[in-house]
Amino acid sequence: MKSAPMTTPVLPLLRLTIALCFSMGAALAADKVVTVAYPSDFQSLDPAIGYDVQNWPVEHALFVTLLTYDNGTTLKPWGATDLGQVSKDGKTYTFKLRKGIAFEDGEPTDAASYKYAFERILNPKTKSPQSGKTGWFGNLVGADAFLAGKGKDVSGIKIIDPYTLQFQLSAPDRTFLNVLATPFASAVPRKAVEKWGSDFSHHVVANGPFLLQSWTPGQKAVLVKNPKYFDAKNVGLDRIEFQVGISEQVSILRAQRGQVDVLGNGIPSAQFVQISSDPKYKPYIKSLVQVGVEYVFMNTQKAPFDNKLVRQAVSAALDRTRMVQLVNGRGKVTGQILPPGMPGYDASVPAPKADVAKATALLQQSGYKQTAPITFITTSDEPGPKIAQAVQQQLAAIGMKVDIKALPGAEYINTITTPGSAAIGFSGWFQDYPDPSDFLDVLFEAGYYQPGGFNLAGYKVPGVDTQLKALRGQPLAQALPGYQKVQKQILADNPWVPLYNPVQYSFVNPRVTGMLVHPVWTYVYQDWNLK
Repeated sequence: MKSAPMTTPVLPLLRLTIALCFSMGAALAADKVVTVAYPSDFQSLDPAIGYDVQNWPVEHALFVTLLTYDNGTTLKPWGATDLGQVSKDGKTYTFKLRKGIAFEDGEPTDAASYKYAFERILNPKTKSPQSGKTGWFGNLVGADAFLAGKGKDVSGIKIIDPYTLQFQLSAPDRTFLNVLATPFASAVPRKAVEKWGSDFSHHVVANGPFLLQSWTPGQKAVLVKNPKYFDAKNVGLDRIEFQVGISEQVSILRAQRGQVDVLGNGIPSAQFVQISSDPKYKPYIKSLVQVGVEYVFMNTQKAPFDNKLVRQAVSAALDRTRMVQLVNGRGKVTGQILPPGMPGYDASVPAPKADVAKATALLQQSGYKQTAPITFITTSDEPGPKIAQAVQQQLAAIGMKVDIKALPGAEYINTITTPGSAAIGFSGWFQDYPDPSDFLDVLFEAGYYQPGGFNLAGYKVPGVDTQLKALRGQPLAQALPGYQKVQKQILADNPWVPLYNPVQYSFVNPRVTGMLVHPVWTYVYQDWNLK
């Protein structure tokens, strides 16, 4: 072959071009990217607002709390240097903070950023599920004065120095350390929050293992590794892409083609038998008996469910065994609020069988006369529509006509947590921390019947509130009989029909490692890696 005349330095330029292309290709190939699919969009990535099993793992990846959990439910320090110093009376908690943690805009993660976050949540204007006196931070000294506008801050949150934070409680609360491990207790950057206000969720300024690179509502959200995170060396992934707003059927097809790595909501019911029985997908399936309960709620503040006999009729009409069949046996029928694995679970509480004759008699006794169909609210995510259809059929058998309204994730949550917006519907609850107060307080105290709160039944019984408040101040072992007594009292009022305790079957590409189904977070994205 005849050589070209060397009038220009072609060889060095060629070498440089090849080297650049190789290095760029190697960098792209080295990127560790995982794709997760959800049928619904995120409700909110603001840690003061987002409160469900889809939002929480992402908030946990974006924001640093004082404490967190190991692979189980044992607390460990995170933003704090240890588990804190607790006074003998159980009312004062003092924490030294880890230095060097900063938000991506440069604002420091210091005692002031935590104090601001807690006061922001307490403020009802934030519309946090934990706002107000009955929220998790309402027990802080000075919370009453702050909420009444008589204090410019919460006096019980003290900045001892820039990296020492102290909390003073009005009454002992054995769950306080657990609360400090929830996303609600995340430090947030004051400047960014005040700049974006209620839209901070879409303009997150993070300090955790990941940063929010983008979020296109209804389509896609992208997290990227935070290079300035203090433990970045142990964060395995470079990028997580969330596909949202696509049907579960499309998601499973993409997963089978290798275009999606993880199905966020697990294997869809319609494909469960096919997938679980196919030997080639055995390495893809991870299961966990969840510490949770799926249930039908009835708003006791709203007709016709302000009539206890109507609620009793609904409870007698619903067939829990059929509900479990509809989810391919991925659950255990239950008749109680507290699930197995939760302290206070009471094996003596039976799961009632459906009794159509009894239900019909109770409905007649109540004097119920239907003038228009009742709207049943459910999530459009599986198994919501199937459960709703079963409820519709079973209530029709006793003479109660029900229309179904299936809503996508964010709209569904906003609807059921707006007091008075839903008379009856389907929902589920999973542990925030291993204590019965996380179910009985959050779901049945009168104060949680507020915008963003999860007292979906509008249950308001002063005697129950008094008992629950007293139980929080007792050692757990001593309090358990009291929680079992309160649970039976609530069940006797029939604000809920507990259906079943679910079993999660996740679909995970085997190339994803470090993916354990966590009992609190479900997914801990910062622990994931790729083979």
